[in-house]
Amino acid sequence: METWKRWNLPKNEDTRVHRIGDRRICVAVDMVGDQYVLAAMALPPEASRGSRLALPSLSDKAWTRFFMDKAEDYELAPAYPPMPTCIRLKQPFSLAPGSTVEGWIFSRIEASILVNGARIASFPLATPYKTLYGSPEAGVICRYDEEEFLAAAEPLASSLHADQRFVAHPVRLRNASAEPVEVSDLCIYGEQLSIVGDEKTMQSERLLFVFSSSGVRMSLDGTTLLPLGSRVMAKPAVSGEERFIVRSFELFKNMTRI
Repeated sequence: METWKRWNLPKNEDTRVHRIGDRRICVAVDMVGDQYVLAAMALPPEASRGSRLALPSLSDKAWTRFFMDKAEDYELAPAYPPMPTCIRLKQPFSLAPGSTVEGWIFSRIEASILVNGARIASFPLATPYKTLYGSPEAGVICRYDEEEFLAAAEPLASSLHADQRFVAHPVRLRNASAEPVEVSDLCIYGEQLSIVGDEKTMQSERLLFVFSSSGVRMSLDGTTLLPLGSRVMAKPAVSGEERFIVRSFELFKNMTRI
């Protein structure tokens, strides 16, 4: 069943439930006078077990409520978290001086509800945790994630590509320094990225990470090919000029030095 699409208001349903992995996004319609109000909330995995859902009343603060005015539908769309994502690699590896490696990393998305193109609510599809990427003096507060660095041919890559909770990032890593570096963390700015794909797979533009003696720089790498027949499912949150700003990070030596 297609999930990421435009939906009519569930006027004739008690509550519409969108199942994405182990999360359930609940959408209902309330009336205030002659005005429709859309109510939405996300259930944690433990609340989704069993055949029956015990939901609070539509007046409960657990629901996000939105007056629909003349709108008759809403869109369920994938979205990046509102802050950068630090992906901790489960298996760090060494990158030799002057070498380049390509592969895939995956980050978890959110489920966003849009009305007339405006985001009215966004729900994490995994319990969100925060971490610090970089040094205490120049660190960036990030959403924490932990995934593998994968080659396209690995079986796990295929299963993650097909998981609606993840977006795939084709990446190119280059060591521009004269010393080996250990790649253990990669920081992604979702505000600069699109989500392109179809109902089965989603991916961003290719990212380039350059490791040097001063730290790590992230930028967009325009050499990637997008899947045939794919559509833009989420646009960047920043302007075209901001998309191509190189993000630099000064890291602890023990994070990058072997």
